[in-house]
Amino acid sequence: MFHLFYKIKGFTLIEIMVVMVIIGVILGFATLSIGDGGQARKLEQEVQRLASLLTLASEEAIMQAKEMGVYFEKEGYRFYENGQVLTMQQDDLFRPRILPSGIQTEIRLEGEPVILNNTKNEPQLWLLSSGEFTPFEVIFTVESDETLRYRLTGTVTGIMNIQRDEVF
Repeated sequence: MFHLFYKIKGFTLIEIMVVMVIIGVILGFATLSIGDGGQARKLEQEVQRLASLLTLASEEAIMQAKEMGVYFEKEGYRFYENGQVLTMQQDDLFRPRILPSGIQTEIRLEGEPVILNNTKNEPQLWLLSSGEFTPFEVIFTVESDETLRYRLTGTVTGIMNIQRDEVF
């Protein structure tokens, strides 16, 4: 005689779902335990934002035949157009930017370090209507981890490069 009932071996849907929830919780805790993951992401975003804004400002300077500039401060940076600082009311895209807390910058123009927050309030970096830049280097670091650094460089011809520096 044939047996009509077979015992099927395997996992039920509920068992698989419970295992998936447990794996999700473990991954969540592992992600939270990585302390500076958020700071590293913020740092990379700030470097990308500045590079994008500089590219846009350079294109704007070329298209509108005007001179654009950037003034760097310890807390952030602001854009200038034909020698006048741009405010949020004038241009939301090129409004003054404040760096997130814990992120700091070091600026070099034409190879020379720039003293931030000097009293001149004039652009240090010029983006000319010819498409040329003042050669620059902006180094972004996290105060809590000096080994995490990004370097944004620009040449006189307007070519920019971002690289992550590994400092040990």
